[in-house]
Amino acid sequence: MSRLTRRTLLCGISLSVGVGALSVGTRESRLFASDSDSGSGVDDDAFDPATDGFGFDNYSTPPVAPDPTAFVSESALQESLSASWETALGDRLSLPASATPESQIRTVAERLYANANRLFGTKGYCYGMAMAAQWYFEEPSARPVDRESTSEIEHVNDPLEDRDSSPVRDDIERFHRSQFTDLESWLRRRVLLRPEWIDYRSQADEIREAIDEYGSAGLTISGENVLEAHYVLLYDYDVSETGITFAAYDPNDTADEYANRSDSRTVGIDTTSDEPLLGSYEGTYDRFLFDRTDRAVSTRIRADQDR
Repeated sequence: MSRLTRRTLLCGISLSVGVGALSVGTRESRLFASDSDSGSGVDDDAFDPATDGFGFDNYSTPPVAPDPTAFVSESALQESLSASWETALGDRLSLPASATPESQIRTVAERLYANANRLFGTKGYCYGMAMAAQWYFEEPSARPVDRESTSEIEHVNDPLEDRDSSPVRDDIERFHRSQFTDLESWLRRRVLLRPEWIDYRSQADEIREAIDEYGSAGLTISGENVLEAHYVLLYDYDVSETGITFAAYDPNDTADEYANRSDSRTVGIDTTSDEPLLGSYEGTYDRFLFDRTDRAVSTRIRADQDR
């Protein structure tokens, strides 16, 4: 689906360094407003959580994790890693120099499988929901149920009248599973363990480029325990002299919640100090990472669909 590029607006009000705080100045901006607001001025093809977000919020499996073999097997992980393994990737891992490629792959597979065993679905499906919402936004024909918008998908098991089929859930869980099986994505996220290595100025530029080109950008937000990270979609931004603020679609919130709120969830960057700003996530998360690999992973998963 073709997409318009963002408009550059000179406005009299801008966001200050504090996420969500207003100050007087000049800004380069997209507008933080819902398309459902007829006076918003947002591009008609811009991502709007009120219509492009799911009509249900994030869900999870029971507290006791399901057998991960229902989603991914350790042997399948080893096969996937073997297919994509390169010496350069092996060199980026903290493994004994004497380890053979086969033993390195087995070690990585064991780590990934352990994470899947502990985390798959028990902490929710934010990654899978964000990826699926992004896909349905970019390719409305990909929605597997007859709905005018993603917001009209009000249950993860839609269509409820067909108890033998849950295509929306299947899409979400397929995307969600990919984060445990893609080697490059796993390696690149390891920088979250050393947040001082993250170049937030470069991150800001890359995120803006992705939003301009695709309408949204996936973002991992995390605290010290990176295994409990969260995933959101950024879809709008506001640039001031001292910072940049991004509006976020959070799968933990339903589309209706965005339709009925006047503010947006936000993250940002203080460009005077290169520090991340976590807005309403402050206190829970303190770092974030945009990774272009997510786009490549998403493209591959989309292509693998057989419908």
